[in-house]
Amino acid sequence: MTKKYLVLVCILISSAFAKAQSSNIDTTIIKRKSYKATRVTTEPEIDGKPFEDFWANIPAGGNFRMIEPTSGLPERETHKTEFKVAYDDDALYVAGYMYDSNPSQIARQFSQRDEVFAQADLFGFFINTYNNQINQTRFYATSANSLGDSVAENGRDDFSFNVVFRSEATIDENGWYVEMRIPYRTLRFNEAPVQDWSFQVYRQIRHLNEEYSYNYIDRTRGSSSQYDALLTGIKNINPPLRLNLYPFAQGSYTTFDGTTTSNISAGMDLKYGINEAFTLDATLIPDFGQVAFDQVRLNLGPFEQTFGENRAFFTEGTDLFNKGGLFFSRRIGQSPTGSGRIELFADEDIIDNPDASKLLNAVKVTGRNRNGLGIGFLNAITERTEATVENSLSGERRNVLTEPLTNYNVFVLDQQYGSNSSVSFVNASTLRDGSFTDANVTALVVDHNDRDLTYNYGAELKMSNRFTPDGTVTGYNTELDWRKTSGSWRPRLSHDFVSEDWNPNDLGRNFRTNFQQFGGEIEYNQFVPTGIFNSYSVELGASHRRSADPDFHINSGARINARFRTRERNAFGVDANVNTRNLDRFESRIDGLNVRYAASQSFGGFISTDYRKKFAVDVRANYFYLFSDPEKGYSYNIAPRYRFSDKFLLVYRFNWNKNDQRISYVARTNDRTTSILSRRDTHSVENQLSGTYNFDNKQALSLSFRNFWSRARFSRDFEELQDDGTTTDSDFELAENSNPDANFNVWNLDLSYRWRFAPGSEATLLYRNSIFNFDNQGSIEFNDSLNDLFMEPVRHNVSLRISYFLDVNDAKSWFRSA
Repeated sequence: MTKKYLVLVCILISSAFAKAQSSNIDTTIIKRKSYKATRVTTEPEIDGKPFEDFWANIPAGGNFRMIEPTSGLPERETHKTEFKVAYDDDALYVAGYMYDSNPSQIARQFSQRDEVFAQADLFGFFINTYNNQINQTRFYATSANSLGDSVAENGRDDFSFNVVFRSEATIDENGWYVEMRIPYRTLRFNEAPVQDWSFQVYRQIRHLNEEYSYNYIDRTRGSSSQYDALLTGIKNINPPLRLNLYPFAQGSYTTFDGTTTSNISAGMDLKYGINEAFTLDATLIPDFGQVAFDQVRLNLGPFEQTFGENRAFFTEGTDLFNKGGLFFSRRIGQSPTGSGRIELFADEDIIDNPDASKLLNAVKVTGRNRNGLGIGFLNAITERTEATVENSLSGERRNVLTEPLTNYNVFVLDQQYGSNSSVSFVNASTLRDGSFTDANVTALVVDHNDRDLTYNYGAELKMSNRFTPDGTVTGYNTELDWRKTSGSWRPRLSHDFVSEDWNPNDLGRNFRTNFQQFGGEIEYNQFVPTGIFNSYSVELGASHRRSADPDFHINSGARINARFRTRERNAFGVDANVNTRNLDRFESRIDGLNVRYAASQSFGGFISTDYRKKFAVDVRANYFYLFSDPEKGYSYNIAPRYRFSDKFLLVYRFNWNKNDQRISYVARTNDRTTSILSRRDTHSVENQLSGTYNFDNKQALSLSFRNFWSRARFSRDFEELQDDGTTTDSDFELAENSNPDANFNVWNLDLSYRWRFAPGSEATLLYRNSIFNFDNQGSIEFNDSLNDLFMEPVRHNVSLRISYFLDVNDAKSWFRSA
């Protein structure tokens, strides 16, 4: 059955790929403006005042069209927008003129780099050096003189991308203005006599809640990157040497439980343009001591707890590596896989057990050639990690290997074709030194759009191989998806198949296996303002999940979601879900045994008020229950925010959750053939506070605080899981000193001062403290748990990190002038 299924998937992939007719989008669908850039021999002064003689003879582009709220309307006479583009041998120069008949209303909240969606007006210059209607490099400036940059694929911003460019903005009695200098080293383009580029210019008027673009964007069809204008006139330029160095130094001081430690480290990140299309990134002697803390929670489920990536090297320019979903970067430098399975002999204790494998170095190569072929290569090595065990009587010590020297590798080929479409090959491998498990995962991914920008077809075929000491284990995963991408009514159909042995977790992340799922939905979008609404959407969906081998029904469900956005920028929504009984094959912790949960229903809703006002709030509440079972749950979240001034914003978030009477795993019998369950009550409270005071667009003082508490109390009326998923009373008794109840409390506080003292260069002074407590008080109240938490030792850490940007082209000019 599996082989026939895979053959069918291959046929569908080949069929979708064969539908590509042309490398250009149908021009009857998208009408493209054209603007000719002007070659210059001098540079303008980048001061946000584009009125000097330099700009006088450069033609202006204008006649913008509205994107939001009503797509296609001409710009207001009171809010005209113009731009100018010039170039020389080294850079592009962009001027933006955002006229406003009442400039006192221009929003101008301060923010730091890449925080461009604050409450300020926004200007964007988006350039596509491939002219493929897919990829854009985006440069932003706000009316408060903040800047940002991103790479975008199909209109989706990735702000982990960071390059060094100049931008300045000013405001006067007629509006606000921007000047940008975009060096060619920030772009990737082919060496050619005449460049074939496209671009878009974007404006957001915050107080009017309106967005405009130079080339008309029909937001009811396709993605915004498909609507670029043509940028002509750029010729006889050469890609520069792209070699940027980012040396850094860091010092830290830590106190914890009477012990103090200090550390000084230095290293360097490097970016090198291998050729006009491809870039090498490397981190040498990496140090991630100032990354944000993880959002740790109490984990009582069958799966590991994972966190998002905070290390810049693994977030910047990694869009290619996300193809196929095989790469989860937190596997690199993760907790050693053997740290929790150390075998101890009599009188032995663990005295040192590193909680992470040290990253020795990492490199990545990314880029796309003139034929639309994107190539991504990433390689990282973590060092051998050992725990230290000591005999308390003899004092003898021994080292236990918890993770060998390990090499992680990802390779991607992504060929773009036709109307905003691509086919990708992805391979991820993990190689461990010695007699340990190695792994390799491969994927073929197709994302096909028809020429009319009406339908999207997606297909993924994946295979995992784990090479264990006992042999090779092979698994499969396939995904098929069809959806309509134009018009108000948008249906979608999908099918997923995951074999029992599918396991990409050596370098990826996946927890549920051995199932196939059928899904369908239909969504209605109201894009044009009507009544009090700017827009709204209603979605109705259903899914049906079955076990793959053996075949039986796991669960089915239906849902409805509605989202409404008012003209005053308030939003609200409701959702409801109903599900049949569910067979959970993971809660039992025994292969082949399912826990049967009764049919359920849930309701929820949210409100989000206008962020343009000084005070705004987000609120969400949810409730669910089982039809023939006492389990039920409640949760609510509230997040008020207050903008004291254009420089100071404070946001508080409170989350409350309660889940009662859930059938949950407690233990397995000694022969490991029977799963013991009981009813579990859980309660959690989370408080978060974040705030930033911006001295200007280069200096900021930031606070990030989180306290998370959760308790779990298990009933002592134990039950044995039966083959049909039901339970019977059990005389099981907990072993002495065994208690499944839990009281979990964690406190984290970061206070940092950041100063962007030169383009691409930054100094960060960080104070951090953290407290953690875990015990078995399942009936404890929040205040008592907090008091116990403060009895624990506090970890204090102060660190200073200074990084500097060095462009080798600038260094060469220094030597020439010396």
